[in-house]
Amino acid sequence: MYRRKLALGAAAVAGLAATQIAFADAPSAPRATAAQGGLAVTPPRLETTARRGASGTVTITNSTSRKLRMTVRARPWRQARNGDVAADRGRRLGNVSLSSTRFTLAPGSTRAVTVTLGRVPSRGSQYGALDVVGKPTRRRRGINVTYNLISSLRFNPTASTRRLRLSAGRVRVTGRGSSRALLLQVRNRGNTVDPVGGSADVSGSGGGRSGSITGKSILPGKMINLRVMSLSGLRRGTYRASITLSQAGRNRLSVTRTFRIRR
Repeated sequence: MYRRKLALGAAAVAGLAATQIAFADAPSAPRATAAQGGLAVTPPRLETTARRGASGTVTITNSTSRKLRMTVRARPWRQARNGDVAADRGRRLGNVSLSSTRFTLAPGSTRAVTVTLGRVPSRGSQYGALDVVGKPTRRRRGINVTYNLISSLRFNPTASTRRLRLSAGRVRVTGRGSSRALLLQVRNRGNTVDPVGGSADVSGSGGGRSGSITGKSILPGKMINLRVMSLSGLRRGTYRASITLSQAGRNRLSVTRTFRIRR
């Protein structure tokens, strides 16, 4: 993602190949819409129940003035400890097939691509990304834009196989001053991407406070550092945090952790 954004910034100066990017988080609300006169994928999030042979269709629209050579791939997600996700462009998403992976798209035309789940993974769900790349079939002098859209694929577990389970690790104080915050290691041991939120109460020698935890989606099996609350204004000392994690509208886990603010 970083390199592609650099290419776009350098294009105006050096006439390099540029990239237009639209991105839809796997667990989060999708934002896969290209700029006017670009490329579009609808729906930006393809969602269905995980059953063998389950499928859905996305429509790719070329609203540019140029003929594009398209490449479409299903990719797994990578999730960083801060919760951010990105398509792993070096791997293919297992158990998922596409009706078309390479084709050309004339200006103003559309193409439907069917996404099919061939086999349900043992965990009962499958989440990934649809990686859509469009390059002009003929290069011109000056700027040649490569379009890259990342949208979401969700094969959700059935009602009978749905599991909501969380585990929590250590807490950590990060940042300083007004940016100081409390983080909690949280692992999703279930098989959904329902956002994990909750509430927390902190008390100690330097004061106390309580508040809600903003929901964050965690991929099945992954662990992130969930931001519990801001610690801005609390003095040095030892504190006790009582944290309740919720998912899908219910409290799932309550933990108590001790931490220090050193300066």
